[in-house]
Amino acid sequence: MEEKILTLQQEADIKEKALQLKADKKLRKVYPMVVFGDTASGEKEYYVGYLGEPTFPQFSKFMAASKKDEVQAMRTLAKDCFLDGDRELVDNESLFLFGLMSQLSEIISTRQSLLVGL
Repeated sequence: MEEKILTLQQEADIKEKALQLKADKKLRKVYPMVVFGDTASGEKEYYVGYLGEPTFPQFSKFMAASKKDEVQAMRTLAKDCFLDGDRELVDNESLFLFGLMSQLSEIISTRQSLLVGL
């Protein structure tokens, strides 16, 4: 499989839009996520979705849903956190399952922490 990459200009444009969304919506973090399309099948060259860091209610909803169906929980999280970009990443099963879903762990990763024994 040929490795696909973005040009420096494409990366700069994506980062600029993410920063603009962050400022406009007053968010702590915006995650731009890129999934390359299958141009041989008529898809776009790449899709970009901008997702915000989950709020407490969004994360709680995700955690409750993940006890029943982890894939559906991830899709719900993606829909809830989606800010802008190519909506197909959430709505199209193939783009979601084999593209976006693997990147979603980035928005729910925990901070480094340490328990100090007393």
